[in-house]
Amino acid sequence: MKRKLETKKVLLSELKEFPGNPNVHPEEQVKAIAESMERYGQYYPIIVDENMMVLCGHGKKKALEYRGEKEASITVMYGLTDKEKKKLVLEDNKIQTMSHVNFGDVEKIIKEIGDVDIIGFTPEYLDAIINEVSTDNMGVNFAEPVKKEEQFTPEKKVADIQEVDEIEAGMQTARTMVCPHCGKEITI
Repeated sequence: MKRKLETKKVLLSELKEFPGNPNVHPEEQVKAIAESMERYGQYYPIIVDENMMVLCGHGKKKALEYRGEKEASITVMYGLTDKEKKKLVLEDNKIQTMSHVNFGDVEKIIKEIGDVDIIGFTPEYLDAIINEVSTDNMGVNFAEPVKKEEQFTPEKKVADIQEVDEIEAGMQTARTMVCPHCGKEITI
C-alpha cells in the first residue's frame, strides 16, 4: 500500500515521544549520534505520524536535543492505524538488529582509512587494527616463513629452553576492549 509521505523541517519541541518505546538509547549512543550529526549533518529524517509522534528515530531526536538544536528533519507518515504505528516501532528496531558485521571487511576499511578518529570505535581498537603486528600472544610471527625442523641435539634443547623463557618473559597480557558492534567488553 502506498502511503502519503511528507518530508519537512519542524521544531524539535513539536515532536512527541512514542509512549513505551522499547528501544533504549544509552547516553554513550546519544553522544555518538550527536557527534556524527556534528560531522555529517542529520542525513536520516526522524519518522513521525500526522500528530508528530516519533515512530522511528528516537535516538536522533535525543541527539539533536543534546546538541541544543531547535529543528529536525522529519518524514511524516499519514494514515497509519495505531496497530501499524506500534508494528513500525517494533519492526524498525528489530530489522536493524538482523544485520551482522563482517569484521574482516571492517578491519580492511579501517586500515584503508588509517585514522583513529572513527565514531563508535575506541582509538585503542583502531590503533590495534591499523598498526597490526603479525606476532601473536605466543610470540609466533606469522609473517616469517615456517622454519625447517632441525635435528634434535642437547644444544638445541638448551636453546629451546632459552627461547621458551624469552617468549614467556615477553608474552603480552590479555587486553580488554569494547566491541564496536555490540558494546560489550571482550578480552583479546
